[in-house]
Amino acid sequence: MQPMYLSSAISQFENEQPPGKFIGTSASMKRLYQSLRLIAGSDAPVFIMGESGTGKELCAEALHKCSARRQAPFVAVNCAAIPADLLETQLFGHLKGAFTGALCDQQGYAVAAHGGTLFLDEIGELGWEMQSKLLRFLQTGAVVPVGATSARSIDCRIICATNANPAELIEQGRFREDLYYRLHVIPVTLPPLRDRDRDVIDIAHALLVRFAEEERKAFQRLSPTAEQALLRYSWPGNVRELENVLRRAIVMHDGDTLTEAMLHLPVAMLKIQAVSRRNSTTSCPLWMVERDAIEQAISECGGNVPRAAALLEVAPSTLYRKRLGWK
Repeated sequence: MQPMYLSSAISQFENEQPPGKFIGTSASMKRLYQSLRLIAGSDAPVFIMGESGTGKELCAEALHKCSARRQAPFVAVNCAAIPADLLETQLFGHLKGAFTGALCDQQGYAVAAHGGTLFLDEIGELGWEMQSKLLRFLQTGAVVPVGATSARSIDCRIICATNANPAELIEQGRFREDLYYRLHVIPVTLPPLRDRDRDVIDIAHALLVRFAEEERKAFQRLSPTAEQALLRYSWPGNVRELENVLRRAIVMHDGDTLTEAMLHLPVAMLKIQAVSRRNSTTSCPLWMVERDAIEQAISECGGNVPRAAALLEVAPSTLYRKRLGWK
């Protein structure tokens, strides 16, 4: 018999309610929710892929909260944010006196996640040596803190995420193939915001209410033209970019209705998209519009990708990644 909390969590999926903190009812998100419903009851490792800003940690949290482990810890680790020489002690812990500055025992993230879920974000940024140690942990289910001589068994579900292409990382010699197959048991791909239809409006309304309250502003709604602008824009930075746009608009303006002019969406991107629409007699996939916009911006900047990225208000890495994906 299932515990009450697990039955409640599963019923959330079965009723097609967005799990966790997800917002959106587009077809692509409903497919995602269906996949998460099937995955939540398993302890198999999950490999989440998606562009930056699509909500990979949100997805990991949703899986944890809708699993039998939901009352145990959810521990998130950003592998790219921890210096390589500290990552082993942060992940597996250390004993007092194990090295200079080790003034006390530290249990590490893996031990902290015992019974729950360990989420490894930006897994592709791990160095080769650390990948070997992570592989050993996955094979044995035990950690040996730095300075210790005995192992400690750990029971936690592993969820990892990356915005890079794992196959390319392996081909470039930056990611162990055997580690990839240990982690890539259940793949989940998050759709970019541009492929989520009117979800952008629902998310924007929720963010508007939240940010207006946090900033003590009177905004209550988006104007119809603001909504159309949000739908036209391709959101290369996904939900994170949408958050930044709305937060900036609310901080910099006053009123009860947020207008298109207040959004200050990148003019270059909107202008290029408008030109693309005028020059086309038939509809074309949104990724082609985005590709044309990016390539035109790079061309206008004399091939300078960082300058084009600044013009489009996205990170240069976003343009490099997208151009690589189009080849």
